[in-house]
Amino acid sequence: MNVLIINTNQEQVPCSLLPLGACLVASATEAAGHHVQLLDLCGARAPVTAVAAAIQGAHPEVIGLSVRNLDNGVAGAPKSYLPELRTIVEACRQYTKAEIVLGGSAVLPAAAEPLLRSVGCRLAICGEGEHAFPALLAALERGQSAAGIPGVVVIDNESVKITPSHACTELSTLPDANLDRWLDLAYYRRFDAALPVQSKRGCAFRCTYCTYPLLEGAAWRLHPPEAVAEEVAKARATGLRMVDFVDSVFGVPAAHTVACCEAIARGGSGIPLSTMDLSPAGCTPEVVAAMATAGFSAVGISAESGSDAMLRRLGKGFGTDDLRRAARNLRALPAKKLWFFLLGGPGETEATLRETIRFIEGLPATDLVMISYGIRILPGTLLQTELIRDGVLEEYDDLLQPIFYQSPTTSVERVARLLAASVFPMANVVMLHDGGHPLLPVLQRVIAWLGLQPPYWRYVPCWNRLRNFHKDVWPCERWMRS
Repeated sequence: MNVLIINTNQEQVPCSLLPLGACLVASATEAAGHHVQLLDLCGARAPVTAVAAAIQGAHPEVIGLSVRNLDNGVAGAPKSYLPELRTIVEACRQYTKAEIVLGGSAVLPAAAEPLLRSVGCRLAICGEGEHAFPALLAALERGQSAAGIPGVVVIDNESVKITPSHACTELSTLPDANLDRWLDLAYYRRFDAALPVQSKRGCAFRCTYCTYPLLEGAAWRLHPPEAVAEEVAKARATGLRMVDFVDSVFGVPAAHTVACCEAIARGGSGIPLSTMDLSPAGCTPEVVAAMATAGFSAVGISAESGSDAMLRRLGKGFGTDDLRRAARNLRALPAKKLWFFLLGGPGETEATLRETIRFIEGLPATDLVMISYGIRILPGTLLQTELIRDGVLEEYDDLLQPIFYQSPTTSVERVARLLAASVFPMANVVMLHDGGHPLLPVLQRVIAWLGLQPPYWRYVPCWNRLRNFHKDVWPCERWMRS
């Protein structure tokens, strides 16, 4: 069959991300004997025109739409991506009668039916698509019903059939993503995007707000360390200057992380490594030493809170003793560090906020802190179940539109006041909605042109000082006064 896969993600801030999942599915579909083309809309100036041209060139019988997110997840400046998705679906309908199939991380089991009905489609893939999508194509080719295929959602008039996904247990059998075949890597090089690499799939943690276990399963499935090292080595050929590990969380299981880092070090690629999801539970001396040897130069640490009560409420699986231990151990890692805090969730109080601020004050003055206030309630998560049980959320709400929980006893303004009164350097603090600044794509290109080391967030202190050059006011103080 002629198949067109479209990466529908058009977001360029805070950075442009290579669509690893769409490329993996494209490679698997081609390996199954189909004629495949991939259209990447990231950075497209005229998405509808690009869709029309791709359809006219590919003559697709089936179109797969890869949908990364329902929205930007920012409570302070929410933006739904559903209007963009509907526009793409309408463009496909205008130029072809091909079957349209939704897939990607936004297609959650609990949201698949309302999402399909919202955009006017009848087929979707929930979870990993490397096996499910070719199996769906085979059924369509034979004129058979797709109902019952693992991972496939089928709407037939008023009825819906959702068949649970079968996660691939042998990741070594999956095809190569072939990013350089499917994507215009020159575009991503202009913005110093990182090469995405997975060392595993699945997540054994039970964070209340997270969808990874729903999409990838609740157990670790590990890539062989040597295979991980081979993926890292490919960065040289792509011309991309950094590799970013995009696991659900990085650092656990510890033994596998160490083995992967040792394999990378033996390969001697010399490519700087990063991850934005380093678990404090995995920051043992052995893991940190292995990461240093492998060449990690930038890490984001998912702390979320400095309060034991809030860490338990969020289901993080670690406590403040683990956070402090991680902070001590990470001093031995010669990398820029960005700590993430997810504040304002159920149970957040003045006392828990102060505990978090005290932890932040104990961090090295060279570390950076990103604050997110308010938690996006996603369909099928433990957080949704909890809020329905407590009468905070209506059971019938499909949550396709961005809805956030924000503690009624605190506020983002209170967070700003506490930060402004703390001893931590304000130039090193950024709020999540600051990551949507329209100048960021321009700055990324300037950074790449200057040859400065990615990722761009390491320059947050300089950016904050530049923005406040004419004002004796830091961002936190502006939020406080607004």
